[in-house]
Amino acid sequence: MTGNRILYFDAVLLSFLLFVFFDPYLFHLLFLFLLLLPLVSLLAALPVRRALRCRMEIEDDIVPKGTCIVCLTAKNASPLPCACVRVCLGRRNALGRIGDHYLETSEETARFSLGSRRSFTLRLPVKMAYCGRVDFTVRHIAVCDMLGLFSMPILKKNAPSGTASVYVLPDLQCCTIETEDAADLGLDSSTYSTEKPGSDPSEIFQLRDYREGDARHSIHWKLSSRMNRLIVREFGLPLNPSLHFLLELRADAEPAAAEYMLGTVLAFSEYLIARSIVHSVSWLGEDTVLHTVSVTGVDALAAVLHELLALPGQKRWSTLEHFAVQAAPQPETHLYYLVAGTIWNPAEDANAKRLLTNLPSLGVCRRLTLMPERCPLETAESLRDLGCEVQLLDGSIPGTEAEAEL
Repeated sequence: MTGNRILYFDAVLLSFLLFVFFDPYLFHLLFLFLLLLPLVSLLAALPVRRALRCRMEIEDDIVPKGTCIVCLTAKNASPLPCACVRVCLGRRNALGRIGDHYLETSEETARFSLGSRRSFTLRLPVKMAYCGRVDFTVRHIAVCDMLGLFSMPILKKNAPSGTASVYVLPDLQCCTIETEDAADLGLDSSTYSTEKPGSDPSEIFQLRDYREGDARHSIHWKLSSRMNRLIVREFGLPLNPSLHFLLELRADAEPAAAEYMLGTVLAFSEYLIARSIVHSVSWLGEDTVLHTVSVTGVDALAAVLHELLALPGQKRWSTLEHFAVQAAPQPETHLYYLVAGTIWNPAEDANAKRLLTNLPSLGVCRRLTLMPERCPLETAESLRDLGCEVQLLDGSIPGTEAEAEL
């Protein structure tokens, strides 16, 4: 638009010079024509401004990382054509936000022309760099005149209102914890299902004859030798959520660290669901209220994921503090505390030190495993001295021989 205005000014200036220095009547008409032309162009654009209607749609509300298609549909009910419609589309990622401050914000601008009594749909590809709940809003829609000199916003009632959200999934990380050892996972439960088998080898649900496809490790070899046929053990399904994930996205976390944490808990949860292992996930919302969901299947995991993709940034250790106060005592629980952001600062974490030391005595959990994105060996040793196990999100344990070789 600025370029059009400069060109128009140059044309008027040239016609004025011709008008002043030359006598031909044609130059007089040219100068008057150029002066009146913007007014005519503006008057022609006014009906279009009133008759234009626009709406925004998202093709898929759940997408993997990559490109998301935002559809902008405009309809011109005026008998006059529209030279240019300019749409300013804003987006912001709700993951890691602190109040009204968002870690990732951007704007996209689209332009297109529209004939009289026509509609047009623009499929605008938007690149998604990180996972999270991305909120799209139409910040401004303007109609430009034929000369490109004026820009007028359309009527508010004709512009799309509200926000359209798309959930961008994180990249799945490799499963970070061995799940075959039930005792190590903390899956030893006092209550088991009497109707449905599970995968906890510490409890036998029933014995039955072998069927094609049964795993070899579930065969009861001693009993099979006595019965002269293969007998299979079906393991128990624990009912109480003895495996618990506590997620904390700290205010200083990078978007990549937040995605790593969510990708880890998502992969782990899918792995457990496939083995009918009930587990729980907790996080702290913007209202400083602890939210806890028991994940019993794919639907429950999808509901949790919708919430986690809009996880706000929190103060250091605040989630664990609220969990210790608000959560019901779970003395059998193995608590996995996943953290994105800086892990430890002795000068600022005196309260956290006391909390980590007293967690077992408070009955909050039987065992605590802290899972940061990275952790220096010295910090890991300090945390272990407090009775806290340390395992990184990628599955490695600080201080092991494998990590020392790297």
